[in-house]
Amino acid sequence: MKTIPKIPAFLTRPITIPPYRWTMSLVFWGTFAGALAFSGWYAWFSWHRYEQNSQYRLTLESDMVATVAQKLLDGHASALQLLGVQLQRADALHHPRRARTLLLDYQKATSGIASANLITPNGRVIASTAVPAGNVPPDFRNNPAIWPGFQKVLRTHGIWVYHPLRGPLVDSHWVIRLSHTVFSPAGKPLFVVATPLRFNAIEDFLRQLPLRPGTAVGLIRSDLYIEGRWPIPQGNLSKMLAHPVSVGALLKALQRDPHARQGSYAGFVTVDHTYRFGAFTRLDHYPLTAFVSIPRNSWLAAWWRRQIQYPLVFLLITLGFGMVAYRRILFLDRRWDLQRQTFERTLTTQATHDGLTNLPNRDGLRLVFDQALARAERQERLLAVGFLDLDAFKPVNDTYGHAAGDDLLKEMARRLQDAVRRTDIVARLGGDEFVLLLEGLRGMDELDQVLARLQAAIAQPFMIKGKEISLQASLGLTIYPFDESDADLLLRHADQAMYAAKARPGRASEGWAQLYHPDLGTITMGDEILRRDFLQALVAGEVTLRYQPLVALATGRVAGLEALTRWHREGREKISPDRFLPSLGVRERQALGHFVLQTGLQQLAQWRDMGLDLFLSINVTPEELDQPGFADSVFAILAAYPGIPPESLVLEVLEIGEILEQEVALEHLQRLRGAGVKIALDDVGSAYASLLRLKNLPIDEIKIDQGFIRELSNKPQDLIFVESLINLGLGMDVLITVEGVETEAHIALLREMEVDYLQGYAIAKPLEAEAVADFVRTFVLGAGDADTPLLALYQHLGWMHAAEESAMYHAGYENTELAACPITTWLHAHAAELSGVETLLAEHEAVHALGRKIFQIRQNGTREELHRLLGQLHVYSHRFQEGLGQAVKTMRENAEAKAPPPEGANQ
Repeated sequence: MKTIPKIPAFLTRPITIPPYRWTMSLVFWGTFAGALAFSGWYAWFSWHRYEQNSQYRLTLESDMVATVAQKLLDGHASALQLLGVQLQRADALHHPRRARTLLLDYQKATSGIASANLITPNGRVIASTAVPAGNVPPDFRNNPAIWPGFQKVLRTHGIWVYHPLRGPLVDSHWVIRLSHTVFSPAGKPLFVVATPLRFNAIEDFLRQLPLRPGTAVGLIRSDLYIEGRWPIPQGNLSKMLAHPVSVGALLKALQRDPHARQGSYAGFVTVDHTYRFGAFTRLDHYPLTAFVSIPRNSWLAAWWRRQIQYPLVFLLITLGFGMVAYRRILFLDRRWDLQRQTFERTLTTQATHDGLTNLPNRDGLRLVFDQALARAERQERLLAVGFLDLDAFKPVNDTYGHAAGDDLLKEMARRLQDAVRRTDIVARLGGDEFVLLLEGLRGMDELDQVLARLQAAIAQPFMIKGKEISLQASLGLTIYPFDESDADLLLRHADQAMYAAKARPGRASEGWAQLYHPDLGTITMGDEILRRDFLQALVAGEVTLRYQPLVALATGRVAGLEALTRWHREGREKISPDRFLPSLGVRERQALGHFVLQTGLQQLAQWRDMGLDLFLSINVTPEELDQPGFADSVFAILAAYPGIPPESLVLEVLEIGEILEQEVALEHLQRLRGAGVKIALDDVGSAYASLLRLKNLPIDEIKIDQGFIRELSNKPQDLIFVESLINLGLGMDVLITVEGVETEAHIALLREMEVDYLQGYAIAKPLEAEAVADFVRTFVLGAGDADTPLLALYQHLGWMHAAEESAMYHAGYENTELAACPITTWLHAHAAELSGVETLLAEHEAVHALGRKIFQIRQNGTREELHRLLGQLHVYSHRFQEGLGQAVKTMRENAEAKAPPPEGANQ
């Protein structure tokens, strides 16, 4: 016995298996989302922290600039006051030479002084170091731009700071013009000492500061004139300095906090029209404010460089490594999972496939057999199960050895797989036994084609050690759903058929295969001869038509006929349609359909010439509907008989599978129906008919399957199904024909129902064409046997439906008394013949009691109570109908047992 080694679990289980795989993914993406959230929080936090620190630094820098400017101005203010005292003592107004000497000494002694000037109150310059000796000094009275400001200087005690005029740059330095007015003891201005002061000290100080790139430092007057700015602005500098600042973030900050010594601002500035962050500090005793600002781009760049750049790089590297590691783990997991699946498939293949031929073995066949059965049932196709055994295989093993026998089996497996279709399955059970599952067969002709290919493949010689060897095989077949069994029983039936084929003496070439039947002695694959002989029988006249009347219930007279096929083989027994019709192939069915239509219409034309106004029903197979030229062939045959209107032809079709939903079939039916030909759907309610799709079909008539009517006498409880089918036809507004009417009780019952035509042995068996005319002229439908439980039960069901409608829709309702119910009358009349009649009467009374209760509470009862009573009504009624059916069946069996045998039975 072949054993499979046990593999350790860690070799077949991946490292990440559900739910751990999901947990790992959740942890990774959660960590990834957490890292992104932390990064966002860190960016926000670092930005605010950097903003606070930078704002503090700007404030500190502006305070330092203000302090330096304050000290510079205080020093020069003291020097100017001392110079004024010296000039006053030297009577400088009357001694210009002496005044010039003092001014020159002051300029030499004080760094940063561009010039020194002595000016009288009337605006005349007495002495100036900027004017060479001997030249006439300027007179400010003639300068309208200076004179108004000079008048303010004469009224100011202390240092006066001028706003810049024409270009305050001297030798590429910013200068600030200062003046000091000397007053007499009486408070009258004596003279003014003015000097332009270079910002050398401030510039030297700024060069020592570690200012960030793009930093701007400056001084602005309280009247918003710019006194100095580093770096020097580019563009129209004179125009910019000649007017006060009118817009900008610094202006808004100074106006917002007019008395604050320090402050900050952010926004667009006037000088270079850029967005800047800045801080300012006001000077004491001077109308000046120092400011320091930095562009937003430099601010952001510094924040990015100092706070974000390296953490971001670290984060990206970490996330990159994490993503690579995660994807690597997923890759390994998928690879391990693929290896596990491959390993499992290998184990499954070893367990379910034959090691020699690689075909499914018995276990593998079991896995696919049930699926094949389900597909056959779902697709409404045939499934052929074949059991194939090689004849005289043992001598090959004995003569050439087992290795040669194995080679022959592998070649046989290959040939079988090549011969069948791709959807078919070939399995090897062991030795020289093979099983074939041939799926999706539409008919026996397709099976013939597959068997022919199989026979040809097996008949080819085999090369064994350089010698040609010919083998024969025996094949047993059974066909599902004709053989409605499970997988094991189907295989057993095919095995039995195979042994029957092997045991058949003197087999011909077509006798290598045997079809299963409970009586294997009479039903074989040789019955395919029926199909091969059928066309010859059709030409020879052995196939004839019989006509079964259809009676219109409204008139009681024959209204039409259905053409039925009969085959009388010359010198042999008659062959029933149930036997030869399933064996016909597509070609034979098409030939038969053309024969029935041609012969039937020819006979109908003769009857119409005799004055008989009849219609003719002809059965049409799905194979005919699938034929492209079917409708045209019907029109051509009709055209040959102009005396037959299209309305007199009824084509009966079977809804098998999806044939009536195919475009070709629907087009045929619509064309025929549009020309006046009537379309009837045959065997409605049978296993093949799909009631849910009837509404969508182009039909004029439905024919209720005879199986429902035929069994009503023994199973009256099935009456509700017949009633449902009739209601279906009424709802579709089509004609209703009931087949299988075989008793007078059926006639009496169907007279109460709203049907159109009746057909069955109670009217007539299929007639020969010569007997039809007399029968049509003389037949009148009788009233039927009213003394039957079917009629009484039907009337009882009508009362139940009324009770249900009363409960659900508050419709009008008359509560039939128990004594007046037809069922009560019939039960009492046949009490002596029925077993358990007391139980039936009690159950019947219980049904009527529920009906009375529903009638009493239908106006005031609740919905829940009505539904509960309706449920009880259905239960009691179903129980009563089952008991009635069993009692009627027993009554009929007893009556048949007591009846005397027919005459001649014992002769």
